[in-house]
Amino acid sequence: MIVPLDLFSQIAKTLSAKARSFAGSLGQILRLGLVLNLSLSALLWTGGLLAGPVPALATGPDGAALFEAHCAGCHIHGGNIIRRGRTLKLKALEQQGITSPAAIATIANQGIGQMGGYGQVLGTGGAEQVGLYVWQQALAGWAPLPSPALQPKNSVPAS
Repeated sequence: MIVPLDLFSQIAKTLSAKARSFAGSLGQILRLGLVLNLSLSALLWTGGLLAGPVPALATGPDGAALFEAHCAGCHIHGGNIIRRGRTLKLKALEQQGITSPAAIATIANQGIGQMGGYGQVLGTGGAEQVGLYVWQQALAGWAPLPSPALQPKNSVPAS
């Protein structure tokens, strides 16, 4: 949320008037400056101007997690336990004319052949995230991702 400039100008006018009324005392002017600084900082924080970026996970569903929950049962490591030729490997996708994450998302949403659509199960934006994940994995050859749990915590280089 961005705070309208009218609000800032109104606050500035009010504080300016207060400053003129406190002009007799240096201590009062310093306190007013501190109040002004804190007030504007609070407005900027609540206005979202200094809030920083939103974490990626908060923006939508995670394609990898959705794939693991709803797709990996039949498409283990990009394969296909129902129909061997209909894998999610890059060569098989290209042979079927599936050449983008959007095409994969359409299939995840609506289904194809024996596979039914998963649009409702994947939720809003889920099919697109799964499509992007599958496409990235296909380009990478479905190489297993290293598990953080398997990584040594304090690895010491071999001598």
